[in-house]
Formats: sequence, C-alpha cells, structure tokens
Amino acid sequence: MLISSIPQISYYSNTPVRKQKQTNSTPIVNHDQLPQDTISFSGKIPNYKNSFFMEALGRGYDSAESGLITKAKEFHKSLKKAVEKVKEFGFSYDEAYNSKCPIKKKASVLDKYERQGAALDLIRGTVYWQDQHDITAFKKFLDAMKEEGWEIAPFRKADKATNEFIRNKKGSIIKYPDLEIRQYGITQESLAPLGEFIQRADISKPRASTYSDWQIRFIKSNEKGKKEDRQSCEVIILYGPHYKDAKEIEHKYVYEPVRKLKKLHVDRNPEHHPKDSAGRTISENLKEIEKRLIQFISQPLFTNAYNADLKTKEAEIPVEISDAYANLITNYAKGIKKSIPQYYKQMSKELLTEEKIKESIKATPSYNFRSDKTISPQEIKEQKREIREKLLFWEEQDSDRIDEVLKDLNETICKFGIKS
Repeated sequence: MLISSIPQISYYSNTPVRKQKQTNSTPIVNHDQLPQDTISFSGKIPNYKNSFFMEALGRGYDSAESGLITKAKEFHKSLKKAVEKVKEFGFSYDEAYNSKCPIKKKASVLDKYERQGAALDLIRGTVYWQDQHDITAFKKFLDAMKEEGWEIAPFRKADKATNEFIRNKKGSIIKYPDLEIRQYGITQESLAPLGEFIQRADISKPRASTYSDWQIRFIKSNEKGKKEDRQSCEVIILYGPHYKDAKEIEHKYVYEPVRKLKKLHVDRNPEHHPKDSAGRTISENLKEIEKRLIQFISQPLFTNAYNADLKTKEAEIPVEISDAYANLITNYAKGIKKSIPQYYKQMSKELLTEEKIKESIKATPSYNFRSDKTISPQEIKEQKREIREKLLFWEEQDSDRIDEVLKDLNETICKFGIKS
C-alpha cells in the first residue's frame, strides 16, 4: 500500500525516476515543479520548504500509518523466518531492535522529504551478517525471502544527459534492482552468480566514516499492479549488534548536528563563494566540523564495532576528542553563527538589484504562461518585497539552527571529550 498523499518521486527535479541516488550534495530547487509560484534566486539556494506540500505529506502519513504497521508486521514475520533458514551462513535477526521501530517515524519521513525530495524506506528491518562478501550466502538469503513471498523491488533509472529512462538496444526500459552495496571488494563480476538483473545493483565504497552495509528493498511478489509502484520494505544488513549500536551513537552525536548544518540556506561548496566572504567561511567551517566529527567519533566507532562483531583481537581505538579539537570544532560553529548576518547582508545586495529581480520574475511559472511579458515597476516592487522578506526569514531560521547545532556539539563534546 503506497501512501497516496506522498508521491514516490522527487519534487526537486524533473527526473522521472522512482529512486534517485542519494548523495550529500544539495538539491537544486526546480521552481517549475513546485505547486505555486516561488522566488527564484541564483539557483543555488539549498532547501525550499513548501509548507502546503509538507502538510499534505503529514496528513498522508497519518492516514496510512495503521496500514504501514500491519504490512511491517507481515514483512518482519517473513524476514525472521527467512533469516532462520540461512542462520548457518552467519545471518541473524535482532527481535528486540526490529520490534522497536518497524516503520520510519513521521518526523523522520518529513525531514527526509525536505532534504532529499523522497522517502522510500517507510518500512524497514535490520539483519546481521558477518561475511558480507559471501555471494553464495546472499543468494541463499534471497531464495529464502522468495520462499516467504518477497523479491527485490525493481526501479527505472533516468539518463542524466537526456532525463529519460535508460533503455536497451531494443528500446525497452531497463529495470534495476533496488539494492545498494557499500563495501570494498564487491564488483559487478562478484554478483554474476545472482543473475543479470542483480548485477545492475548500485555498488560503492563505504562512507568516509568507514560505515558499510547492504541496503535492499523488497516487494510482495503476489501483489497486483506494476512492481515499480508497490510499497517496498527495506532491509539494512549490518555486521552485528555492535555495529548497530555504533550506528545509533553516530546518528545522535555526529549525524544530527551535521544534518542541521546542511539545512542552512547556504551553498555548501566553498568554491562557489568569493575568498574571504561570509559564504566561504560558512561552507568551509561546515566541512571542517563534519571532517573532525567523522575523524574522532565515527571512524573509531565503526572500526571498534566491526572488530567486536567479527571477534577480532584488534585493540580498541579510543573514541575521544581532545580539548584542543573540542575548542576548534566549537569555534568553527561560532564562526558560522557570526558569519550568517554578513552572508545575508551580501545576499541582499546581490539579489535586490533590478536585474536580479527581473530574473526571479521570469523564472516563475505564471510568467512563462502569460502572453504579456512586460514587467511593470509595481511587479518589481512587489517581488523585491517578497525577496527581502524571504531573506529575513531564512536568516532567522539559520540563526536558530546554528544555536541548536552549538547545543548538539556541546553534548557531543561532553560525551567524547577527554576528561581531565
């Protein structure tokens, strides 16, 4: 059952694809896709939160929640049975952890839509598997899931050059498996025993934090309708319970403050800002904060968790931040806070010129549809007022957000700072 009020495509682009590659890059708002006229600036404003759209998504979630819980129970029952069938290959199912949160919470769903334009993993489960390079064992797991009535969901991928679905030589749309593997040592050739369809899986390196996993979305085999349109259920494969714990800790103390920083209305690429500008300071400081949190918390956390789950004899790496680096991280965040007013002052100078005002009017859907393309002085005045109000609103939002980040970072430092 799909949530009817939550479309399964991104509202950030025209790409006709059910699942887009999720990256850390900031989505560019495509204003022609928004339900109403909006203000267009330089094309590099990171996030545009459409209140009407988000409220509709929230209502859609509320109406579908009971059905999602029912399906989640069915899925987890099947997943548990499948894992039991392949436990000799090192698979295991964590009953307590999976029962705690079988569906993604509403706030998390809305946040993901705001950041990425889509949230497909509404129902999810976690499986442990230590030897994540044993393709034969993985095939056994897929076979067990098939016996329980589940198969890997297919999706259609868009060609970046043409924005059309990728097709084969005969003109048929190519189906890709909804399978993402973040592992060293796995190649397309490694997946050959699983067949041509599975060989098209998305394979990448582990994250900078060293976090690695397998992510699969399954659909019910006997449901009616196109396979691409069915509600999928995600399985995340981790090494074991220590890795799961590390993931939870990293989420709270690293992911959350970094996520909030990435929601600032500032282009995060330092090269897109002049040297010595407030925008350059904000973007560079943001990168440094993320880099240091990953270095001192995420990397040792996941390394230790991997060693613990695989029962290696490696010595545990300290997960700690020195006083010097704690002060450095805090000062980077304070530097962002100090630069926000300067950034918006500069933005006002750039965006409130008559030339930029006219550009923003021409970018609206209503301008494209109207026959008279003349832009009146009154239009310019009104658009200037709207842009000024929007910039003031964003400045206030960003100031509040960096205050939240400073509190989050203080919690992180209190937990991992070296105690004197």
